[in-house]
This record gives sequence, structure tokens and C-alpha cells, in this order.
Amino acid sequence: MKHRKILIMSNIAIIAYYATFLLWAELSQPGEGETVVMHAYSGFLALINPFTIGAYLLGIVALLNLKYCRRKAYRIIFFLLYCIVAACTLVAVMGMTHWWELLMYVPHLIILVLAMILLVSHRIGSKVKS
Repeated sequence: MKHRKILIMSNIAIIAYYATFLLWAELSQPGEGETVVMHAYSGFLALINPFTIGAYLLGIVALLNLKYCRRKAYRIIFFLLYCIVAACTLVAVMGMTHWWELLMYVPHLIILVLAMILLVSHRIGSKVKS
């Protein structure tokens, strides 16, 4: 029961996070007359955009879904969303010139390896039970 509450809260939080970012991006289109509030928060929201910290947060939520969610559709959706964001981040990393800049992709690799371990262990666990 405790895991279910954590899972529900994390899913709601990550969906709200992405919805907020997309709403902010839509409201702050150039030439559309940005409000003072949107302009004030634009620097802050640029730091926590979905392709930096947001990608890692989505990865953690995807891992939680893979671990604790019993519904296959939710597990697949969150894992695929994370893979899309990780692929977009990889494209952004390709333009970097220094080797140490590639370190920002290491958390994605860790999350993907953990996701594969969870998928395999869940599959093996379901075969053992039947």
C-alpha cells in the first residue's frame, strides 16, 4: 500500500512537472507579449527543463513504475517516455566537444541499465511464480 501511494504521487508530480514546463513554453512564445511573471521565471525554468534535471526525474519515476506497478501499460508508457527523453538528450550531447561534458549522460546510462535489470528480473519472477 505504501508503494502504491509513492507511485501515484510520483506519477502525478512528473506529469505536473512536464505540463508546467510545456505550459510555460507555450505562454512565453517570443512576440506574444510575455507577462512579467513568465519573464521572471524563465531563467529558473530553463535550468530545470525536461532535458536536464527533468530527464533524471522522469528516469527515477520510470524505475519506480517498473519496480512497483503491476499494470503493463503504465510500465511501458513511462519507460518509452524516458527512452524518448534520453534519446533527445543524447542528440544534445553529440554537439558537445569536451569529454567531461559527456558525464551529464552517465545518469541516463545508469537508469537504462537499472531499467533493463528490473525488466529482466520482473520477467523471471513472473515465470517462476507460474
